[in-house]
Amino acid sequence: MAKQIIGVSSKYQFGAWEHRVVKFETTEDAEKWLETEEYDFREREIFTSEWHAIRLIGQGGKKMIQEAEVR
Repeated sequence: MAKQIIGVSSKYQFGAWEHRVVKFETTEDAEKWLETEEYDFREREIFTSEWHAIRLIGQGGKKMIQEAEVR
């Protein structure tokens, strides 16, 4: 994958943020995912910088990105 595109889906519940991470091969796939609604009202963001995604996720972010599924 030449350019890494990272999607982070976040939800605040019970006093803490929960994050899910996915990676995309194309910008089109990432934008389509960004515009898709989830049943539990999550906030979604896409990043081309791993550093920025880690800053959002916090502790354990790097590992979550490395282990994320590619869509």
